[in-house]
Amino acid sequence: MTRILSFSLSLGCLLALSGCFAKIHQLPAHTEQHQPVFASLPDRDTLVGLAVSGGGSRAATFAAGTLEALANVRFMEGGQERSVLQAVTHMSSVSGGSLATAYYAVKKPAKTEPVFAGQQLSPAYRQFFGRFKDDMQKNFQIRALGRQVLNFRVANPTKFAHSFADVWDANFFDEITFAGLYERTSRGDAPQIMLNGTMYNSGRRLVLTTLAPADFAYDFTAELRAKLIAKGLQFTPEGKASFDRSVDRAKNQFLPLTMEDIGGDHRPLPVSLAVATSASFPPVVGPVTYQTVGSTSYTHVGDGGLFDNLGTESLTTLFLNKLNPAHPKAKRGLVIVIDASYPFDEGAADLDDSEKGFEVFIDDPSRIVGIMEERANAYQAMLWHSLRTEGVLLPDYNQLKLIILRHTDAEWTQHDPIPAGCPSGLTPADVKRILRQIPTLFKIDEDCHAPLLIAAAKKVVDKQQDRIVKFLEQSATIQ
Repeated sequence: MTRILSFSLSLGCLLALSGCFAKIHQLPAHTEQHQPVFASLPDRDTLVGLAVSGGGSRAATFAAGTLEALANVRFMEGGQERSVLQAVTHMSSVSGGSLATAYYAVKKPAKTEPVFAGQQLSPAYRQFFGRFKDDMQKNFQIRALGRQVLNFRVANPTKFAHSFADVWDANFFDEITFAGLYERTSRGDAPQIMLNGTMYNSGRRLVLTTLAPADFAYDFTAELRAKLIAKGLQFTPEGKASFDRSVDRAKNQFLPLTMEDIGGDHRPLPVSLAVATSASFPPVVGPVTYQTVGSTSYTHVGDGGLFDNLGTESLTTLFLNKLNPAHPKAKRGLVIVIDASYPFDEGAADLDDSEKGFEVFIDDPSRIVGIMEERANAYQAMLWHSLRTEGVLLPDYNQLKLIILRHTDAEWTQHDPIPAGCPSGLTPADVKRILRQIPTLFKIDEDCHAPLLIAAAKKVVDKQQDRIVKFLEQSATIQ
């Protein structure tokens, strides 16, 4: 008991001490409230978005492999052969997926660089993807911990996110800011990206992006009411008031906020810190605290996966706004979900065989959040299918399509070669089990893990390739 009390007191002192030395990131005030920080860029008729899930280095490595596999998928547009990656207009991500998303946007070859050289990727793209996959596998945890020690931050989780940002800048981001990212995007060298975090102040989603707040202002309440009335629903005055209150509350909760919405000018914000914000899972890392110069209030932002671990909601909100028949800015939309989230039921076997229920949290500390996420995903799927079936609010499948690429959906046979670094004699069941059990860390522990993730990425892209190509080629004929 004395040991437990001593440990609790020590932990309390450390947490108290860390609170006294919290790191605040200040941003200039956005004084031109009627003008976005970044000018809007033209929209294409067909929007193609990649939603990249959380999951630490597992998610980042799988995303790198998936992007490479998508780069190799070709489709015809205007009589020319193009790569699927050339059709991607937006990327939305959380946590480890945000690391891969930002890396891709910052480091990918310029628009002027051809993707293909004959039947394979061009040398520039082969070199890029080689570095990309290698960089996503580095042990960022030990590097960030080293920064904590060197900068006397060890007892301060609020500064751990800044240590990760320092490491990522030193390794590949080179202190690029959102202003620099916007320059790449405006030249067509990168898609427009959304790095998602969760605001602890209000529970709302904060999107770190060069997109304007108006791009997310999808007022589904009026449209939903109009569609329901058109289908014959009769509102009493009391019923209409109750409906309006409920739907307005939902709209305020689910529509994201941007830095501009909270008064900040994020042009000087380092992309590395935005990634760390999206990935800072409590209580070990973060949150990142922001303050606008001249304001007395603080905004505390942490892991985007606490709100939506797939990164889909910001993307679908954006697409629904741009596909809105009332003022359409695009004709069709395709959302490809790159999902490397940790399978929730993977901890079931440990719990089934253990009388100590708490032990599962040692290897899977996010399980409590996962329980709520499982319910939220079930409700979301039910709502989407119901609205689609009734023709309410959501476009039909030909106008807005969702395709999921999940690392655990890869199919393995006895004839598949075992990747280098893996034990010989692995069965398909062994491979699937290894993929399911890769932990959520910012490092790749086992030599076998990264090769299997990259091989799984190619398999799931190959499986969905025909659906992706068919949608894009149909879009080309509509245009």
